Amino acid sequence: RLGSACCACVFWISTSKLASLLATMTGAWLAWTTMMAAYVTATPTTDSAIEYCRDMQPQRSLDLEQLMGLWHTVEIIQHRDEQRFRGVQTTDTCPMVHLAKTGSSDLKMLWHEPAGYVEYRFRITDISNPGFWLSWGPQNGSMLTKPYTQFAGTVQVMKAVQTHMVLTFCSPNQSHYSIILARFNHLSSTEIRGVRNLLGRRGLPQTGVRETCKDSAPLAGPTTVLVLLSALTLVFSRSN
Repeated sequence: RLGSACCACVFWISTSKLASLLATMTGAWLAWTTMMAAYVTATPTTDSAIEYCRDMQPQRSLDLEQLMGLWHTVEIIQHRDEQRFRGVQTTDTCPMVHLAKTGSSDLKMLWHEPAGYVEYRFRITDISNPGFWLSWGPQNGSMLTKPYTQFAGTVQVMKAVQTHMVLTFCSPNQSHYSIILARFNHLSSTEIRGVRNLLGRRGLPQTGVRETCKDSAPLAGPTTVLVLLSALTLVFSRSN
């Protein structure tokens, strides 16, 4: 009996230490993501736009409910000058994104592509500026089993209309890019050109472009990927 009691005691101590360690790690991550807000600056130079996550004047008139649901990623535009991203790349891969509200100021984004999926969490720290999101906690998903760099920074909604939306991701001194999302897997060249012009006016260099969904026929109804993404979304919603 004494041996059993000692084992139980050791187990309780180990469990307590583990819980304390997890709490410390979570607190440290939240402190780091919160600190990202301190990097936001109004300096209007191109260098500051790359090295820091300054306010890029995101769209302030937003109905968040209208942004929720499924989107297709039709283009990824890089703003940091990295050799691997230079030029124009095309692929028939069509990454899917699902956005959902998990609270009055909390959002969850599920990214899915053939390589796997990853879940992001964001928080709106200023309700008067709903187009400015701060990453909140580490990402989860199957893509974390591969070489993956955790994103800690800001996402700004540069444009949101009925047919498409533009999100600009920025992590200080690490990554800076925009994704063009469309409700269907196709967006006209005129609309894409308009987005690129908008980003240019905000002082964002376009050093590389990845055009996606290039060989995909316009969708007229549900697909296997949509069904799979909906199932993943249901699983994640039940786990929270």
